[in-house]
Amino acid sequence: MCDLVAELRQCEADTERLLGAGVALRLANWQVYINDPAELVAFVQRLIRGPKRSNGWDLDRKGGRRLEKIVIDCGCPPFTEEDVRVARETLGL
Repeated sequence: MCDLVAELRQCEADTERLLGAGVALRLANWQVYINDPAELVAFVQRLIRGPKRSNGWDLDRKGGRRLEKIVIDCGCPPFTEEDVRVARETLGL
């Protein structure tokens, strides 16, 4: 299983560096769920299906670590096949 917390820290840092502090601040909410693995996965699931899906594409294009790639790399479990499908679709894979 992947280290989801480490992956999210890298994603947050790349988001701030490549997309700006405002976008990273919204992503930083993942820290609320740091001690609850199930809720942390659910948070990521909500974000990859949310209205800001273009952020993942922008991060991918700029070479940053993005939620969608984390979902693909971590796989099932902790994520579902549908999560992986949505992530691949967002990144155009």
